[in-house]
Amino acid sequence: MRSGLAILGVSALLLCGFRIKSGEKDYEDFKPHMRAVYSSLVTIFPLTLNTKNFTSKDNSKAIQDNLNLIAQHAKEINTLAAKDEKGHAYLSLQLERNARQAALKYKDGMHDQAHFFLEEVYDTCLSCHTSRSSSADSAFTMDLTGNLNMEAMGTFGKARFLALSRQFDRALDEYERILKGRELSLEELLHFDPLADYLVLAVRVKGDATRPLATFAELLKRPLPGPVKHDLEAWQKTLKQVKARPKKQSDLQFARSLIKDVNRDRQGLVNYIFASKYLKDHLKKVNLSAADKAETYYQLGICELSIGESLLSGESGMYLEESIRLAPKAPFARRAYELYEESVTLGYTGSSGIHLPPEEKARLDELRKLVF
Repeated sequence: MRSGLAILGVSALLLCGFRIKSGEKDYEDFKPHMRAVYSSLVTIFPLTLNTKNFTSKDNSKAIQDNLNLIAQHAKEINTLAAKDEKGHAYLSLQLERNARQAALKYKDGMHDQAHFFLEEVYDTCLSCHTSRSSSADSAFTMDLTGNLNMEAMGTFGKARFLALSRQFDRALDEYERILKGRELSLEELLHFDPLADYLVLAVRVKGDATRPLATFAELLKRPLPGPVKHDLEAWQKTLKQVKARPKKQSDLQFARSLIKDVNRDRQGLVNYIFASKYLKDHLKKVNLSAADKAETYYQLGICELSIGESLLSGESGMYLEESIRLAPKAPFARRAYELYEESVTLGYTGSSGIHLPPEEKARLDELRKLVF
């Protein structure tokens, strides 16, 4: 077990995550679920920090009861969040599925699988909280952190939890403390890949292109592997070059210009993070045409594929699928399908070949017929 962060992820999401677009009443309806999970977290958190406690029969009833509670309230969250935009709705569905599986697997005595699905819940929560350019903190979560031993969460656990709980400034401070500190090993830098998470927080969530420059300058004073050094230098260059959106350009037009002719690799990461910020802002506008939405989702799909897997939980596929359904005959629809098919196929490819579930094959066939 990594550190019990999966349950932290569930709880942080429930405590402060979904801001339902349709009105304050819906958010008020959501509050009881936040409070219920807060109570559950205080009970279960200490039992998740090591395998012995997590698998002990003495703790099984408390853990199972709380996993059931999380699954129950995740289902309610999914119902409420279904009213929100596609990306948010998709993540809430993933949350419900993974929370349900965690509870079921634990009930069946499959503790490793239960922990896997809890980690999936955590990643989904983090993806949700860093997918938007909003930096509002939560009084619920600020209260929550006072009850947790965040120092027990591992090297980057505290930083990721702070981000997950929408304490973005504190999360950036913690990332910078670790990245600038001398105790960070090269192995940790390469294995955990904190730089992508840090950039998403600084650039997309906080809209700050200058803050990472000082961090990268400090890192570049050290001996680094060639690929890491090249990434940092490329990101520095982009951060210095990116300017505010011209008034005459829409968010979509500006995002399109940011990623035009940029390779989908590590060195283009900053461009794609910036573009995703403006694309998500564009989707908030009212009265967008289907064609406008379709291209925005298409560009978002490309961005999320390029940013990487650590924060996304499959969001890219949802965006590409939605772009095809909205405008199957648009100039970009075939490319959207190709990227979608590639990502789905790779996800079900192993040493023994490709094993597409029937529902995925049916979805691919349906989308193919729409496009071709």
